[in-house]
Amino acid sequence: MNRSTDKAETIRKKVAAHRAKQAAAGRSEVNTYLSTEMIQKLDALKKERGVASRAPLIEEAVRFYFENMRA
Repeated sequence: MNRSTDKAETIRKKVAAHRAKQAAAGRSEVNTYLSTEMIQKLDALKKERGVASRAPLIEEAVRFYFENMRA
């Protein structure tokens, strides 16, 4: 194997381990399209809060929605 192939295999293994860990924690993946404006707002908030990804912000927004819409 060459160096590029080794690196790709290492990445595949890390991704698989991450997905298995998330599944074991009872978490599922969701994919969706958002407007460019919404992504820009998420990215600004991500930077402001110093979080590594959009996922916790989206999860917080969904949780907030359900908590407040069911009141």
